[in-house]
Amino acid sequence: MYIFWQTFGLMGAASCAAWAAAAAFVVAGVFSTNRMQAWLRAAAIAIGAVLLAIATSESIRSIEVDRSAEVLAAEAAGAKAAQAKLRGRAAGIRFAEDTAVDQADIAGVSVAEEQGAYERAVEEELVKTPAYRSRGRQTRVESRKSVPKTRAGEASQDAQDNALDTKPSPDAAVASDKNRKQDSASNAPDASGAVRMLPESQLVVADQLDRINRAVAQVVLALALGLVGFEYIQRWNSTFDSFWPVPLAGTFIDGLSTKSYMATIAVTDTDRPLLLARFLSDAVRKGESFILFAQADPLPQHNAIDRFAVGPLGWNIPKRTFAGAELAHDPSLTEIVFETAWFGRGAFVVLGESAAPAILSGLLSGIVAALNRRHVCRAVARRTLNIVWALPEPPPADITEELAYLCPAMNLRLVVVSQA
Repeated sequence: MYIFWQTFGLMGAASCAAWAAAAAFVVAGVFSTNRMQAWLRAAAIAIGAVLLAIATSESIRSIEVDRSAEVLAAEAAGAKAAQAKLRGRAAGIRFAEDTAVDQADIAGVSVAEEQGAYERAVEEELVKTPAYRSRGRQTRVESRKSVPKTRAGEASQDAQDNALDTKPSPDAAVASDKNRKQDSASNAPDASGAVRMLPESQLVVADQLDRINRAVAQVVLALALGLVGFEYIQRWNSTFDSFWPVPLAGTFIDGLSTKSYMATIAVTDTDRPLLLARFLSDAVRKGESFILFAQADPLPQHNAIDRFAVGPLGWNIPKRTFAGAELAHDPSLTEIVFETAWFGRGAFVVLGESAAPAILSGLLSGIVAALNRRHVCRAVARRTLNIVWALPEPPPADITEELAYLCPAMNLRLVVVSQA
């Protein structure tokens, strides 16, 4: 938990809470009647969780590895090894006048660690040496440079002297440790969070938690989006329950889920215009077309219906309204209505008088005859053609049976709106 708060912080905790909430909405949507709303919320929250997880990942990657503890441990080990070597060297310095007890005495090692064993021995020799021999010793040191063996020996001895002289004393080591701790403290995270440093072992754990967090957030997002897409296609291919329809009509999307080609719904006279208006508008927005047989136009103010619209942009298809008697007296006009609707270039409303329902039944029978002729050639509507019957009397039984056979084969849909 400490590593989590040190590395993830509030942003990482928020990402975990977000994907957990998204997962809860996914599960709740399975048992809800309004699954689309629940899964849309899950997808929106999951997108936020992924963004927070990415930001948290970038924050964790900005943390630098703190190797001050490793450096201090290495320096301590090196100092310990050097002191052991120095102790052995100091104990090995012997003089002609030393007795066996003097040779066994290593009490001077602490002084040798502070000043250097060789330097101390040289100082003792200089005290014993007469002053007149001092210059001669210096001269001999310079003259030995011309002698190879002596030069090699002195070079070796000088290297040893330099190693001993440059070895830090215990006080120097303590001072170095203090400086190292101060440097480490200066690299600690400040109030603004500009610089953060953590040991490598903690960063490894943080990276693992970060990968898990990002993976879970992405899995929840993918699951939510997949469920939203599945539910959208299911409702898109439904008859009356589409959700935000867009013009995707075609055989490909029709094959993604079960589609109803025959539908019957009973509504009251009050609800009939609203139901028909919504259904016809959604059908056009899906990319489909329709021929409606009804007593009144449910969209009287519309001469065109939007196929797709985003603000001022989009396109539409024309909608025309004809009286049933007009089409019955002009077969060529009936053919134009059928052909235009078949190719999805227009939508039509055919109005019938209450005293003459046989006129509309005759028009529907003529459309079924034209469909039979096309069925022989195995013609299929590219986009679904909806034939909607919204009269108080149901269509003739023989025509209904014929359409029940033709609709699945020719990508048609018969919708019968009866009186509740």
